[in-house]
Amino acid sequence: MKLQRHIIVTSLLVIYALFMTFHFGLDLLKNGQETRFYLTVAAEALVIILTFFALRRRDRIRKRQNKDIP
Repeated sequence: MKLQRHIIVTSLLVIYALFMTFHFGLDLLKNGQETRFYLTVAAEALVIILTFFALRRRDRIRKRQNKDIP
């Protein structure tokens, strides 16, 4: 089974976001910038979720177009 693009890209974004959160986020928490930390994490999560749905929709449209072409 071929891995779908929306799963691969979303997984890479999640791994990147986790790395950046642990790398820079802990410093923000130590410096007392909890609001900035949580807003950044929420924004990253929103972008990742929207990317997942947009790419999944694009893959479905592409799959439908390939089925229509003989």
